[in-house]
Amino acid sequence: MIEETALVVDATDDYIWVEAKARSACSTCGSQSGCSTSSLSKLFGIRQQRIRLPNTFSSRIGEQVVIGVEDQVMVSASLAAYILPVVLMIAGGVIADSAGLGDAQSALGALAGLALGLLGAGVVTGSHRMRRYFQPQLLRQAVRPLTVSPIEFQSFQGDKP
Repeated sequence: MIEETALVVDATDDYIWVEAKARSACSTCGSQSGCSTSSLSKLFGIRQQRIRLPNTFSSRIGEQVVIGVEDQVMVSASLAAYILPVVLMIAGGVIADSAGLGDAQSALGALAGLALGLLGAGVVTGSHRMRRYFQPQLLRQAVRPLTVSPIEFQSFQGDKP
């Protein structure tokens, strides 16, 4: 299970809307200063994702909750988003080449396969049934760190109240 802490930004009795910051994969890497991926991530900034979830814990605005996605869901989404377009792109190029077409037509076949793969990934992940499958789940309310507030002492003034 992949978990992320999110902030409740809107709430009703039935649903909550949470925002989780989408972090780049290199946000925890030690060599950010010399990495071009880190530079690109800083250039495009951190996106906010707003997700609607059932309010199973009676959460309120301003609370932090933990949301999660099953590992298998992430594998399925990755296969649909990355592998399907690449496989169809290669297949389009190979089919055009095996048909005896020239290099330009093979490149167009590969581009057509890529477009078909991207369209297929959108159809697979965008259907109503699959959206529920890919939907993160509300796991629990985030445990807030214990805060200690300072105690103010008044000086002793004898028996005077």
